[in-house]
Amino acid sequence: MKVLKQISFWLIALLIMTLIYQSLLGSFSAALMLATFLLPGAALMNYGLLLWRRSKSNWRWLHLFYLLLFSLYLEWLGMVGAYWFIFELQFDRLPKVLVNPVFLWLYMLFFTLVQDRLFRPAKALPADEKGPLWFELISDRKQIKIDLRKLRYIESKNEQCTFYMEQEQFQTRERISQLEERLPQGFLRVHRSFIINPEQAQSIHPTEVSIGGTEIPVSRSYKARVQDFLKQIEARSLNAE
Repeated sequence: MKVLKQISFWLIALLIMTLIYQSLLGSFSAALMLATFLLPGAALMNYGLLLWRRSKSNWRWLHLFYLLLFSLYLEWLGMVGAYWFIFELQFDRLPKVLVNPVFLWLYMLFFTLVQDRLFRPAKALPADEKGPLWFELISDRKQIKIDLRKLRYIESKNEQCTFYMEQEQFQTRERISQLEERLPQGFLRVHRSFIINPEQAQSIHPTEVSIGGTEIPVSRSYKARVQDFLKQIEARSLNAE
């Protein structure tokens, strides 16, 4: 699901840049070809920044410099292709703004920042283990606070949700979709009826989760989300090494 969303994002980005270039070139087909030539540079910068953010190397800032330099070089290759196929080697037909390196850099940066904002991985629960992480809910007609660090999972059943804590349970009439929106990042929905606290899980697999002695199924609709979570954990482990 996440891959399809990212593909959709870059297709929308391609359409937006095509419409912008059409105002410069007057031809939709030529504008589409130009946007296609320039899109790989922006996509490379985005992927490179994702790897750079995960890196803990002492040379990471030098790597960032080379990333920006190579992305700009790729954009220039795109311009060479456009100069050859679209403008038929006639430099006078080439809008001067397109050969401006500042424009190319801003073009890449804009779509990179938008893509990063939309698809940034969810953060884990706060690392501070000393204090509780309070969460308010209505249970038995009373407003209470629970410590989310002690929450194992939430189950939706019979028009109510049950919070399974380490030593007790709480019921609320609030819908699981509403709870999902209110919970801080780091909790993982694995089923239409279950939200888990990964910090409390004994094991997490693409098909089921073991937590507090309970086996929770991972539904087909949420399997991709669980797989993305596992990939993030694996990437953090590799970086830690």
